[in-house]
Amino acid sequence: MSRTEDLFELSIPATGKYAGLLEKKPEYEELVTFAENKTEPVYNWFYYKEGFSRTLVWDLLKELSVPKGSLVYDPFCGTGTTLLAAKQMGYPAIGSDILPLGVFVANTKLQEGYDVELLQKEIQAITSLKFGTTSLKWADPGFIDMRKAFSRYARNDILFFQEKILAIEDAKIRNFMMLGLLSIVSEASNTKKDGGVLKIVQKRHLPPVRYLLRNRLKRMFKDVKKTEPTGVHAEARIGDARDPQLEDDSVGACITSPPYLNYIDYTKLYGLELSLLLSSTRELIDLRKRSLRSHVGAEYKKENGLRSEKLKETLQNLKEITITTSRFPEVLTGYFEDMYIHLENLQPKMQHGSYACYVVGNTCLPDLTVDVDLILAELGEQAGYTAEKILVAKTRWCDVAGIRKERPVRESIVILKKE
Repeated sequence: MSRTEDLFELSIPATGKYAGLLEKKPEYEELVTFAENKTEPVYNWFYYKEGFSRTLVWDLLKELSVPKGSLVYDPFCGTGTTLLAAKQMGYPAIGSDILPLGVFVANTKLQEGYDVELLQKEIQAITSLKFGTTSLKWADPGFIDMRKAFSRYARNDILFFQEKILAIEDAKIRNFMMLGLLSIVSEASNTKKDGGVLKIVQKRHLPPVRYLLRNRLKRMFKDVKKTEPTGVHAEARIGDARDPQLEDDSVGACITSPPYLNYIDYTKLYGLELSLLLSSTRELIDLRKRSLRSHVGAEYKKENGLRSEKLKETLQNLKEITITTSRFPEVLTGYFEDMYIHLENLQPKMQHGSYACYVVGNTCLPDLTVDVDLILAELGEQAGYTAEKILVAKTRWCDVAGIRKERPVRESIVILKKE
């Protein structure tokens, strides 16, 4: 038995109502990551490591026989992989995300109909500018020292280019340029996204902002010249997945990946880029409070009296062991309450016979694994869906710092069907 097969077999619980839905799908192992997108035109305009690949979207649309012309929805759209992949396959698509960074990036990647000659001239004009002063200020993210995150020169240069970009009249070109600038913020900084944390690190020989921006815009421009318009409508909107603003019976397929139950606060992980788009620290704090309760900073309150037996079992186990973070039971309950609210409110928006697909990762704790996939399947049935299957894309050892490699954890795609 190979290592992968062994881990898969070990990961399957011996009993449980939904254990029989687990189906090994090792060919999806790389597809539930952003790895493929790093080399794909347009998809790689902004590195979003929490995303999945375009091929996963294409494969699910085919495997589930989603009728052409059906609306594809992504309630946690991030930077728009589902939307762009669906659009390229001829499906209209709508996505929502609570973070304006993802919505901006997604909509810019979805743009068509550039004036290519004018775009080329604007790139040349922007990257040929001599440096100067700027009246713009960078909103303080409130959790990191901006004087350490950037050199004074890099911070000023980014704001200088932002001011010039905002003055561009053509909206599509302005968005294109702004995305290029946002995509180099991390490279121009003394920071590193380390797991779920943004850390200050001293980088040697940081490339100048002008150099980074020129190279990024040139690569993006090559993609624009090679991309054929589809004429299919797709868009991202600022919105809360717990309250989908859609017509009843309008969604032909939902393909998404909600934030994992892993304490990662995306308002901090992408705080530098977000704060460049926002006007104040208060806006960032408000977004943090309103985000899905997968981390301690979220404060959305609406209890639904969940009936999930698997969740009750997990919560009981949490009480019997020592957890280093005392608020984890609160986060765990809040996370699944939020996901249930989402599932319940999405259900009437789905067409009969349509599928909702959720890429999720199980959570590894000392002496306990939270089977997010099994709990989500159970919540889906409580919300009126049929749990069809759970495709196990990846299994790995539970190897969080300080935890023995004693049990595997799964990364899965939960597929629910509205009958």
